[in-house]
Amino acid sequence: MISDQPYNYDLRQFQLKCVGLLDAVDKVCKEHNIRYYVIAGTLLGAVRHKGFIPWDDDLDIALMRRDYDLLIEHAAEWFPEPYSIVDYSNDLNYPKYFAKLEDRSTTLVERFYLGYVGGIYMDIFPLDSVPDNRLLRAWHYYRFNLKRRMLYLVYRDPYKHGKGLGSLMLRLLQKMVSKEKLHRRTRRVLTEFEGKSNCNYVMTHDDGFKAYRKSVFGKPQPCEFEGHTFCAPEHPEGFLSVLYGEDFMTPPPVEKRDSHFHDYCDLENGYTGVDLSELKAHYEGMDSLARKKRQ
Repeated sequence: MISDQPYNYDLRQFQLKCVGLLDAVDKVCKEHNIRYYVIAGTLLGAVRHKGFIPWDDDLDIALMRRDYDLLIEHAAEWFPEPYSIVDYSNDLNYPKYFAKLEDRSTTLVERFYLGYVGGIYMDIFPLDSVPDNRLLRAWHYYRFNLKRRMLYLVYRDPYKHGKGLGSLMLRLLQKMVSKEKLHRRTRRVLTEFEGKSNCNYVMTHDDGFKAYRKSVFGKPQPCEFEGHTFCAPEHPEGFLSVLYGEDFMTPPPVEKRDSHFHDYCDLENGYTGVDLSELKAHYEGMDSLARKKRQ
């Protein structure tokens, strides 16, 4: 049942609920001898705050491509309820090139216009080899970015910006392009340098044109996060200084402390059977009514 009250959730409650995702992946990876690393804002939060960055609502881990593929391949048998990994190989409605671990006992919509509903999640990135040569790396990233842009277009609501010639062309593109083939071609670009020489860097491909030496990751080291112990890169400062700059221990000014502000979140009820179109129409209608009352 859809509530008649404006949806809302407490950020701290959201964060603590997400810790269960990290617990689940930590247990599975240790049980099956798989190396994973907390990265990005999760790693920064562990180093700077011993937990979530206070205004953050996101979790990120990464695995070297071989371990990543192994985890995805066996996810259905390894993860207990209510956790499951989703990527394009098991759900073609999923629009990302990387996987997510979701909590099926919750409901979350990042953006209604992407047409995907799931649970609260943790991003799981493959660390793919890229060339030492910066020009070759730039050409690789440019080609990947074209594929990522195409993924966005084939999944996006064609009427996000209203009806007209643009929406007509986007609908035509979506009919012509196979989502499955586009995902496979994106993976082909991502993995083109695996096992090749002179490729001592890796990319998550989600950080812009950022590359990290493989030696930064090395043997996972324990890190404290919300009273739990998880796995960090062997040299966390090597990752954080590339992504955030040398001054990563200094919090940004208040006006730059961004959260995701998901379009919809329910921490008490699972998303099975949720009609995304009905949910979108209901809450967009409520938002419109609220705006009128404020005018």
